[in-house]
Amino acid sequence: MKKRYIVFIIFFIIFFLIFYYKKINFGNNNIKLNEDDIVDSILSDSLNYKAELIIKIYSNKNDNVYDAMIIENEEYSRLEITGKKEEITGLLIENSKEKLTIKNTKLNLEKIYEDYKPMINNCLFLKSFSNEYRNNSEIKEKNENDSIIIKIKLKDSTKYIKFKELYLNKETGLPEKLIIKDSDKQVVVCIEYTNIEIL
Repeated sequence: MKKRYIVFIIFFIIFFLIFYYKKINFGNNNIKLNEDDIVDSILSDSLNYKAELIIKIYSNKNDNVYDAMIIENEEYSRLEITGKKEEITGLLIENSKEKLTIKNTKLNLEKIYEDYKPMINNCLFLKSFSNEYRNNSEIKEKNENDSIIIKIKLKDSTKYIKFKELYLNKETGLPEKLIIKDSDKQVVVCIEYTNIEIL
């Protein structure tokens, strides 16, 4: 009697597996789809976000660290230095429809540039990375622990900005950091996103 139950259970399991084989997802198929969705959503033209970040700038002589806030949408982008360094706190860079405004709110200074496209494409903004991602042929994506890393080699660049790497968190789908490297692959700028909100 026990043998019949065991045979019946084994037969039922085999039948179930064969019949529903195509509906069962084995492996990491769903994870790959989610990673593609993460990359597509962060690098889309319609990305609107607000972020608090730490900007680290490295040079031959010294390193500088700044706290900043970025707001970016389809028609407007704004970078404001909010940190504790007195000499640069209050620096504000605003871009609206090919008009660039640079302000120092503490000193009441303002300079406006109109139709000056090279300054508008600021390497600190995610939309700039997104445009470069779509327009460059040398793109590498790789997975590392809890991050998706997107590496690009810029076509039209200077020796100071040649490579960029964007790290995305797999769980949240949000950017963790953006690294900018020179032609010698030395880190020039590292942007760490401490708080980011997709609008």
